[in-house]
Amino acid sequence: MKKLAAIVLLAIFTFNIAGYQLLYNLLASKSDAVLELALDAKNYNDQDLISIKQPTNLPYYNNSKTFQRIDGEVEIDGVNYKYVKCRIYNDSLEMLCIPHVAKMKIEASKNAYAKVANDFQQDNSKKKSGSPSKSFQKTLSEYETLLLPSAAGSFSIINTAFVSFNILIENKHYFNTVEQPPDAATA
Repeated sequence: MKKLAAIVLLAIFTFNIAGYQLLYNLLASKSDAVLELALDAKNYNDQDLISIKQPTNLPYYNNSKTFQRIDGEVEIDGVNYKYVKCRIYNDSLEMLCIPHVAKMKIEASKNAYAKVANDFQQDNSKKKSGSPSKSFQKTLSEYETLLLPSAAGSFSIINTAFVSFNILIENKHYFNTVEQPPDAATA
């Protein structure tokens, strides 16, 4: 009975560590495949497409009045879009995209599960008050009082030492000679 309980708890622990990520990645790849099949079969509404234009600086390109089917995706402001069509027209790349709603739902579910599984949720009823913990305040105040003045003091010392060092180099390594420099050797 203890072995069975240990195996079950180990399986739950393993799922919480990496299993849920594999499961959600599998679900996301399946939703990508389903959407790709729908896009290839042209099962979408043209009013749902969003146009993205990007200037291109290509030396040789052909203007195209018709769009070509492409695969790919982009995330803009937290929204996933799948590329449907693209063309190069008047020195800009025009892409028509469709929002990938299923993938966004899967990502939201994955993030919610990760918060619950890893206990990242903020529960204000467990905290005593809105003030930060004492240990954090003490560490921060020690850092500010000890390190900031010493950094400012050492900066001025380093700057002064650097200037005096340059003067020292100039005085010791350069000296005046009474001789004339040699003429250029002619061969």
